[in-house]
Amino acid sequence: MADNLEWHGKAIQDLETTDLSYAQLAKKYGRSRDTIIKLARLHNVLRRIPVTKGARRAIDMKELSPQHRALGTRLTIFRENRNYTEAAAIIGVSRHVLKYMELGCYDFTLTQLNRISELLGATFVELTTPFRMSTPRGGPTVRHD
Repeated sequence: MADNLEWHGKAIQDLETTDLSYAQLAKKYGRSRDTIIKLARLHNVLRRIPVTKGARRAIDMKELSPQHRALGTRLTIFRENRNYTEAAAIIGVSRHVLKYMELGCYDFTLTQLNRISELLGATFVELTTPFRMSTPRGGPTVRHD
């Protein structure tokens, strides 16, 4: 019976000193997530290092390049009168992937680029050319003579 509880000490130490989630610890020790949670509660474990959460939020992701962002902007324009599910089905990706594409956070495959190029009727160079504003950001300059 004592051999079966040897993992407790190691798991408690991991809970206190690592950023592993309950699920990651459960996998590491061959236990269920609920067992790890019960162990932490039983021993009043204080997590000193914040736990890693799940997938990263799209808003926190950085764009890969200006070209990725330019293509993403064109996809947003394409999706204008459609919802994510409809537009994603037309392109052949999931709605989550489409969201990442629009944000410029997704590294496109050649097949996806060809499909998007056909849908939008533009060449690869046209798709990835960043938009240029014809007037400065503050608007046109007005002179008062």
